[in-house]
Amino acid sequence: MFLKRHIKLSFFCAFFSFLIAAEPSAFESQSGATKKDIKSLKDSSINLSSILLDLQGRVETLEQVQHGLQSLYDGQNQKIQNLLLGLENQTITAEELKTQIELLKESFAQMSEGQKIIKNKQDEFLLKIGEFEKKIREITDVSTNLNTLVLNEFKNVKDELKKQADVMLANQDNIQKLGVELEKILSDKKEEQKKNSFKSYEKKSDVFKEAKRLFWDKKFNEARDRFSWLVAQNYQKAEANYFLGQIAYRQKRYEDAIFYYRESATLDDKASYMPILMLNTIKSFEAIKDQKNALKFSETLIALYPKSKEALEAKKIQNKLKGENKNGK
Repeated sequence: MFLKRHIKLSFFCAFFSFLIAAEPSAFESQSGATKKDIKSLKDSSINLSSILLDLQGRVETLEQVQHGLQSLYDGQNQKIQNLLLGLENQTITAEELKTQIELLKESFAQMSEGQKIIKNKQDEFLLKIGEFEKKIREITDVSTNLNTLVLNEFKNVKDELKKQADVMLANQDNIQKLGVELEKILSDKKEEQKKNSFKSYEKKSDVFKEAKRLFWDKKFNEARDRFSWLVAQNYQKAEANYFLGQIAYRQKRYEDAIFYYRESATLDDKASYMPILMLNTIKSFEAIKDQKNALKFSETLIALYPKSKEALEAKKIQNKLKGENKNGK
């Protein structure tokens, strides 16, 4: 509309300019106006032209303003379009947000339900924990009582064991003595079994040979056990008594030696060992200070076996004993 008015105004200005510029003669001839009027009209035309120019400048200014306004309008319109587009996008985003909000509400509802379930589970768990703690306290009480009973019982057992230990300690000497006696009895029993191991009625000859071997090996105690057993079995009693006399003589049991020698000589006075038997009998009497029997047996030995070396030794003893008697010893 502003542009149309501008066009009309431009046409009107052009028309007045044409009238002013026309020849006065023609105008004067047709209208009958005077030159003064024509001059006044020209002046008015000039004023109008100035006014038109001014109006035209204003129109141009307005056009510039219009362009500015149009640019502003276009800019605002673009902003509005952008805003609309943004609003549309925001609308889409709002829908998405709404959808998400709905999802979140659903999730929140599910979470709330889950929280309720968890709360119920938690309450059940706390209830069970309470029951469990109650049972623990009960067990602890029972354990404490049981521990007290065990400690008391342990103390009683400990005291009883201490009493028994004191008794055992007090009887330790007796126990040791009894142990020594038992060991001795056991040892004696083993020794007795060992000593009697040779006893056999079917092997007396072997026992006799073994007894003489032990004697020559100077194992006199073992030999004596066997000879004593043979004497009890009436086997080779004369010679067995002789060896028992020899053992007693070697062990310096002179009275026993004299006994066994007498037993042997009574059983067999013709045995080959009689010179030795008589000489050792003499020495045994001499050892026990029985000079009378020593001299008596010396005379008998010299008389019965005058050429034996035992007779020569008996002679020396006889002389010695007689000399001692002579000297008053």
